[in-house]
Amino acid sequence: MGLVRWLHMEPTPLEQAVFRTVAWFSLFSYPLTTFEVWKWLLLPDRPYDLAEVYRILDESPWLETKLQREKGFFALLGTQSISGQIKVRQDRFLDAVRKFASLRRAVTWFQLFPGVRAVAAVNTMAWWHTTRESDIDLYIITRPGMIWSSRLLLVTPFKLLGKRPHIDSGAENPFCFSFFNTVDNLGLESLKIKRDYYLSFWSKSLVPVLDKDKCFDTHVLENRWVNTTLPHAKPRAIHHHHKPRAFGSAPIQPKFIEPLARVVQRKKFPSNIREIANKDTRVVINDQMLKLYPIDRRETFRDEFEKILSRHL
Repeated sequence: MGLVRWLHMEPTPLEQAVFRTVAWFSLFSYPLTTFEVWKWLLLPDRPYDLAEVYRILDESPWLETKLQREKGFFALLGTQSISGQIKVRQDRFLDAVRKFASLRRAVTWFQLFPGVRAVAAVNTMAWWHTTRESDIDLYIITRPGMIWSSRLLLVTPFKLLGKRPHIDSGAENPFCFSFFNTVDNLGLESLKIKRDYYLSFWSKSLVPVLDKDKCFDTHVLENRWVNTTLPHAKPRAIHHHHKPRAFGSAPIQPKFIEPLARVVQRKKFPSNIREIANKDTRVVINDQMLKLYPIDRRETFRDEFEKILSRHL
């Protein structure tokens, strides 16, 4: 079959899925290896073997007109040169390694509190794609009835040490405590927006650094809806380099401080958080979930991604 004829044919479902995957990551200037294309294959029509993805990337003339490749990485044509993207990814990986070293030391503190059951790195930390200015973003799971006191106990020392995100603080590797959940509320489907690709990737990319009760096994079970979008992506286990030093926890975390912790923190929330709390999925404040992201770019990412798809598929 000649190249001209091939180019006028509709791409196969696998070619479309591969393109969707690389296009999504192009939003973040994040080139992918073949294995990563397979692992994060986005909305495939069926599960595929890794060998099938290797073959289609090697042999598809259609994908050859859409993707750039170098040193085993793939990126979307028409974006920054792939060599530049590879260099950016390498530099950001090294920055994330330094941040994970800071996080590992901090988790030694986190594990002291009985109310804190699990901690994961999220957002750019989960992709080892941070910059010097990036926060160390955390997802923290607590016992029911201890979400407010746990947050207060975790945040306070970092606030006192100037290690919290603030536009004027200049803090290096600040810790962001903006997403807490209780162990009985691990399903995230209620937070979805329409065609929420970002939340699917977020849910599958968590990097556990503490898990006292196999909370992240429960997280996977409670969020099976993500498997339709990303059927190949398997949950990450705690890497031995991320495990904190083994210390016991405090014997008790009194529940009677919970109401006081709630009152104190509600008053301390910035006005932009208080104004939009519980009006949509950006900011959710209750006794089971504290999600404090007033700037939520999921719709922007979705719309930019779908514009790319409309031009090519």
